[in-house]
Amino acid sequence: MLKDQLVVRLSEPDALIQVLSGPRQVGKTTALRAALAQTGGVYESADSPVPFSFRDVREWWQNAERRGESILAVDEIQKVAQWTEAIKQLWDREGRTMRLCLTGSAALTVQQGLSESLAGRYERILAEHWHLAEAVEAFGATTRSFVEYGCYPGSMRFLTEPERWAEYVRDAIVEPALGRDLLQLHPIEQPALLRQLFGVAVAMPAQIVSFEKIQGQLQGRGTLPTLGRYLRLLESAFLVSGIDKYSGSAFRLKRSSPKLIVHDNALLRAFERPVDAPLAPARFGHYFENAVGARFIEAGWATHYWRDRQDEVDFVVIGPRGQRLAIEVKSSPTDEPSLCGLRRFCTRHPEFEPCLVSWVDQELPGVRTLPTAEVLSLHRDARTSFE
Repeated sequence: MLKDQLVVRLSEPDALIQVLSGPRQVGKTTALRAALAQTGGVYESADSPVPFSFRDVREWWQNAERRGESILAVDEIQKVAQWTEAIKQLWDREGRTMRLCLTGSAALTVQQGLSESLAGRYERILAEHWHLAEAVEAFGATTRSFVEYGCYPGSMRFLTEPERWAEYVRDAIVEPALGRDLLQLHPIEQPALLRQLFGVAVAMPAQIVSFEKIQGQLQGRGTLPTLGRYLRLLESAFLVSGIDKYSGSAFRLKRSSPKLIVHDNALLRAFERPVDAPLAPARFGHYFENAVGARFIEAGWATHYWRDRQDEVDFVVIGPRGQRLAIEVKSSPTDEPSLCGLRRFCTRHPEFEPCLVSWVDQELPGVRTLPTAEVLSLHRDARTSFE
């Protein structure tokens, strides 16, 4: 648990700066407050439409010292102007006894500040979107509900009122991530274009889309490099990733059309019209494939796809312990001809094991079936049966 990890690290006498980063509304603040309740310390939040300055950080630090506190936690530190310079000066003071925990939702902004000014002074703790096992334990979710509605903890109490649930996801998660975490913190010349690109991603999850095709669907004019940069910004906000084609050629990799993966399926469902309409089989298939891809990405696996003319493999993944899997995702019964792309890829790349993640129970010769619940419960510390 995040809380336990924070307690251990903040209790160390020589603790580095602890940086907790991750998506909005996944429990970072809750975990941090729970940890402080156990360790003691002062909590301050910079999550405001009105930006704070480095002077505020100094004042928070000094107030904590006057109160005899040994831990200061600052939520959404990226909202503070010149925060890295202030933190560095305070942290490097002779005789310092204060321990520090920072959180941030805009990964790119936080990481740039850390690498530029605070190298060697911090450890990073990454909070992921919730996986299936957590959703089942905390909310009694089913595999079907997890695939269709994802799991943002704060939204789960509204699932019996789909329109209210969708409004919460849009207003409490999407809008702050786009409007605060990105538009306020990055030089974005065409904010409408960024929002449209997000709209394309939630409309086309787990689909390979060329930037040229994306460009044709957008109302605003944007160069292909601009679209690529905006997609990376969406990834830094833990919203959308564009995964590349697997290839031994770095040049070809850079030129490949991205496959769009949305990090939590709640972001898909909240924009359906109507929200609670039954998903058509093809649409559910995209939801299922997207949920599988998102779990590998969130768990830190290098995640790609593969395509050669008509042959395609949904995901080509490399795990943190060297696992190499080529994966087909099927939401309905499949047969041998539909796996020809998988078999051709594994013939060319025998170091990869051919695997199937299926919504229905089925076994196919020469292909390993990965347990669906285990795949959807994948996380960074997971030990799996497909090591």
